[in-house]
Amino acid sequence: MRRAVLPWLVVGALAVAIGFGVVLGLNATVFGSAGFVRVYLEAVARGDARGALSMPGVAADPDARADFLVDAALGGPDALQEVAVERRPDGTEEVTFAWRTGTTVGASTFTVERIGTRLGLFPEWGFVASPVATVDLTIAHDERFDLNGVAAETGIGAAAPVSYAVLAPGVYRLDHHSTYLEAAAVDVVVDLAPPRVSASLDVQASPALLTQITTEVHDYLRECATQEVLFPTGCPLGHAIANRVVSTPAWSIAEYPELTVGPGPEFGTWLVPSADVVSHLRVDVQSLFDGTVSTFDEDLPLTVSYVVTIQADDRTLRIVPQ
Repeated sequence: MRRAVLPWLVVGALAVAIGFGVVLGLNATVFGSAGFVRVYLEAVARGDARGALSMPGVAADPDARADFLVDAALGGPDALQEVAVERRPDGTEEVTFAWRTGTTVGASTFTVERIGTRLGLFPEWGFVASPVATVDLTIAHDERFDLNGVAAETGIGAAAPVSYAVLAPGVYRLDHHSTYLEAAAVDVVVDLAPPRVSASLDVQASPALLTQITTEVHDYLRECATQEVLFPTGCPLGHAIANRVVSTPAWSIAEYPELTVGPGPEFGTWLVPSADVVSHLRVDVQSLFDGTVSTFDEDLPLTVSYVVTIQADDRTLRIVPQ
């Protein structure tokens, strides 16, 4: 009888040992601190903002805007590699992963702590320091911009920093796309060292804006020249004549202005600085002194300048003379 019981005791002991070994192995890998961090990183990598944000200890600065805590904005890693796990004297653990996004490589260290036990066997973890970083963005000359293709507006009419929360690690491309404006894209690398970074985007007039302004200004001057009066209404053209006008004034534009455009005096406006125009007036006049009739036929130089505002439809321009 004893011989029959002994093998079963051995088998039971082996099973317990194997089970204990499996638990230890799982605790060191899948259910370890590095495994916990990897689950978060893989959520960011696959563009699962909700999954990443649902993990213990993941929280954004309440003063930062959450526009980019969405799937479409995530700039997470393409490749991950565990580098190190270090246990600190206070019982927390520091987990470092190397990562790559496109051509950018980096490394991020996450501090985690044990917050409980699952099924009485496996540890549960949470982030001590949230892996949500803050990017302070300054957008010059226009409120509109996009981050990783997600459109946004700062909501302030000034080139002042606005704080946005982003999931780390990742690379976030700051850019601008609109009908008349452009910017040189800026890649913001967020790796939690430090957890708060600053970035700026300089929005400038595109060639399309200058082309449209030039077209509208030239059309406006051409229309002014159709008015058969000495001082066309709402126009920069005009010339005073001391003698009596005895024919219909005929205006033309001898030289149209060569315009330039740059940031205006106020945020969101664009300035067309002074440019030379040469108008021409032909009209018959009669001398008040002796009654003789002569023709006034001369070029009349003038300058024009404008402040331009792009309207809400992103196509219409409001061009106001200075």
